[in-house]
Amino acid sequence: MSAGPLRLGIIGAGSVVDLYMSSMSAYPDVEVCAIADRHPDRAEARATQLGIRASSVEALLASSGVEAIVNLTPPGSHFEVSTAVLAAGKHLYNEKPLAMTKSQGEAILAAAAAQSLTVGAAPDITMGRSFRNALRLLADGLIGAAVFARCEAVLAGPESWHPRPQFLYAQGGGPLFDIGPYYLTALVAALGVIESVSAIGTKKSESRTIGSGPDEGTQFPVEVPSLTVANLQFATGIAAQMLLTFDSASHRGGRLEVFGVNGTLRTPDPNGADTTALFLPARSDSWEDLGHSETTPAIGPGIANFARHIRGNEPLVVSGERALHVLDVMCAIEESSNSGQTVAIQSSFASTPVLPDSWDPTQSTLRSRT
Repeated sequence: MSAGPLRLGIIGAGSVVDLYMSSMSAYPDVEVCAIADRHPDRAEARATQLGIRASSVEALLASSGVEAIVNLTPPGSHFEVSTAVLAAGKHLYNEKPLAMTKSQGEAILAAAAAQSLTVGAAPDITMGRSFRNALRLLADGLIGAAVFARCEAVLAGPESWHPRPQFLYAQGGGPLFDIGPYYLTALVAALGVIESVSAIGTKKSESRTIGSGPDEGTQFPVEVPSLTVANLQFATGIAAQMLLTFDSASHRGGRLEVFGVNGTLRTPDPNGADTTALFLPARSDSWEDLGHSETTPAIGPGIANFARHIRGNEPLVVSGERALHVLDVMCAIEESSNSGQTVAIQSSFASTPVLPDSWDPTQSTLRSRT
């Protein structure tokens, strides 16, 4: 096994790169070597901005100096790029969702297993210190036996601010596939495997209008539900409800709450910053702040966990298996919404480890051998 920081390449030079690099630049256990994009001019511009090397996709995959690739391409390209990364013998960290279909996700993990490669995947919001503390307190019995959970993301449509929002309303988009991974990842991290789902989906309108940028005023079609409500049954017997919508007149944000026999735990918003978690004891109307607020970025800390796992230093929290289960659940929610039937979930994953309170992605833990 190699030593020292994990040497990374990035494929995909869109705006999400800024969010990742603002985090990764503070992580000494990773070294970003180069960036590639199918549009060379975009790769060159990002490389100049970030102070790294620009590359073609083919050259980056062939580079012996790059051990792993962070796939930041649009969701529709995830499968093609991810399988190419694994075929090149490199570890893979994938932006959400893992793929567009369950079969694609299964193929990605099978290709990795065939070459003993690691697949890590976003989202990684549960790795913030406050969220880790909430998960630890939940496991330690703060609220007693959990009986129910609910989460919601009540959002105004992204067309009001996004200059190219069409893909967010096309097949493979909508609030289910765009923000669903955040809430479902948080739910399964807290409560484990989901066994079945039933869901409904609706549209506020058949078209939307771009509200900013060079195409402001342009109408485009809405191909998928802009509101999804899902009932989730967990293997433990716990039920949960999830509401995701782009149809709100105002942006109210999101939350996740787990109800137990001794109280209620409210985690940080799975699609927001790592704010403090809250606890509402039984028969009380006063929330208690559980502390541990910090400025851990909402995107990026999973890369440090991914690197340290590959080097053999810690368990993998942001596992491809968990991402596949989340993808499976989203596809089942879509199927249930279309059919009106309850859909069973076939996939599973190992219990998500909770890293200690002292875990810090900005620490240097991977020193080169001398």
